[in-house]
Amino acid sequence: MTMYAVSVPLQVNVLGIVTLDFKGGIRVRVEENLSAGLGGVKLKIIGHEVSADSPVLGRVTLSQADIDTTPLSLLELVSALPPKFRNTIFHDFTFTIEKPPGGGPPLVLRNTKTAALVNDNLTTFPPQGSVYHLQQPIDLAPVGAPTQVIATIQAMAFTVSYNP
Repeated sequence: MTMYAVSVPLQVNVLGIVTLDFKGGIRVRVEENLSAGLGGVKLKIIGHEVSADSPVLGRVTLSQADIDTTPLSLLELVSALPPKFRNTIFHDFTFTIEKPPGGGPPLVLRNTKTAALVNDNLTTFPPQGSVYHLQQPIDLAPVGAPTQVIATIQAMAFTVSYNP
């Protein structure tokens, strides 16, 4: 599935707000059925990468983290007639800044808490031009130093489409 998000506000401690336009994609697979409520499935992210080019930070890349502790994402049926779905994508990721403020090699950060992107008004899945909203700002800290927050993604709205 393709993904893009425009005008994403990134608060960088030493710079203030930098606005980024991300594009890329995400791949998921069904892991198990969801029996609660009207039903649905649990999904696992099996590939995700989006990137943005910034005149200040260079290439900024958000990609799937190499960890297995991320909760499975949910695709829940919330109404049968007409069908309506809620999709919650839980995501842990690395956030790489090619040209960090102050110079030096690329800076690799991690989200300090699992991010949740939600669309609660899907009529089809895979989605077609559907917007997913970040549920809360996400703090970013160096790998191995989760209390040293360097940047925060203030908000993000990804448009997601499936192109077979």
